[in-house]
Amino acid sequence: MHRKRKKNEYIVHNVDLAFDILFFLAKNPNTTFENILESMDSSSYQIEKTLEVLISRGYINFNPKKKTYTLGIKNFEVGYSYLSHVDIRNIARPYLQYLGEKFQENVYLAVRSGFEVVYIDSYEVSRPVVVKSRVGRLLPLYASASGKVHLADMDEDELEEFFREEKLVPYTKNTITDKDKLLEHIKLVREQGYAVDDEEWEEEVRCLSVPVRDHTGRVTAAVTLSAPSWRIPSEKLTGDIKDEFIKKAEELSERLGYTEE
Repeated sequence: MHRKRKKNEYIVHNVDLAFDILFFLAKNPNTTFENILESMDSSSYQIEKTLEVLISRGYINFNPKKKTYTLGIKNFEVGYSYLSHVDIRNIARPYLQYLGEKFQENVYLAVRSGFEVVYIDSYEVSRPVVVKSRVGRLLPLYASASGKVHLADMDEDELEEFFREEKLVPYTKNTITDKDKLLEHIKLVREQGYAVDDEEWEEEVRCLSVPVRDHTGRVTAAVTLSAPSWRIPSEKLTGDIKDEFIKKAEELSERLGYTEE
């Protein structure tokens, strides 16, 4: 014999069902009632009533001609409201700490500011020799790993504007100052999904940077490792270190609402 279910248990079940339906439609747009019913552990009556509420509140749209359901505009409003209040530094900090502790090198979070990048947060390790803190500093896009990540996200018009406005001056003997060579380099960064600063902005400093994307798919920040070049050879930087940085940047991007779709 089944015990009598309390009223508040029904309410909780219906809320849970509503979320299940919303997540199902997020992965299966333009679906029918029959498909929803097959995927839910609830009665036809409960699903029908829950759908009616979600439709009335704008969270689901119903196409009477095709008899299909899709997500409504209210979901975007809720998601956008969340994203507009996100402080990327707070969300990124555990990732910076993880990467800094794992590789025992300084790790930074950098965002674009015009045709420069600014370092807005960091996890700095305690070692006898480390790269001087870059928090609050502005670096050129073309001579820094984090800057190249942002350059690789620009479309053709944005890049042309960049080259019109910026003079490519050398900071070290390794700085790329030829437009055609820099364009080829940017193309490579775009294809491989990471950028390296091989003593291009500062001598004896080598950096690796990976992109962090927001819900629109655009690069909103870069996570960057900076280390003395004698301690981090290029092959080490672009090996296991690069793989782990890409993995964590992808996780961080998902936290910011990014999906490959």
